[in-house]
Amino acid sequence: MCHLALLLPVVGLGVFFVLPLPWAIAAYLVIAGATALLYKAVIDAMRRRVVTGREALLGARVDVRRVEPGRLVVCLGGELWTAQGAGFDAGGPRPGDHVVISQVRGNTLVVSPLAKPADV
Repeated sequence: MCHLALLLPVVGLGVFFVLPLPWAIAAYLVIAGATALLYKAVIDAMRRRVVTGREALLGARVDVRRVEPGRLVVCLGGELWTAQGAGFDAGGPRPGDHVVISQVRGNTLVVSPLAKPADV
């Protein structure tokens, strides 16, 4: 149903059969302008970053709350999540460290250390 709005320029050609030419041109320009704004809104919506679901979790920065044997407890948006560490040095993360989510496995997050800024 929403795809019908994309056909507005084609449907708008009908004004040339109903209205006198100067009025039809003006009406069609309004229709074409409205359609261009609609196309822009659709393209902007498709380029927007995903904000829901597991895709939204990837790349999010979280805080380590507790370190337990074999798992971490991290805080994401005020919620506590179980996580596993990947790519940490021998010391591993400590409570209060910031890490980034690299994967989601079921209800367990896989976190890795934040990328350090490159020295210039």
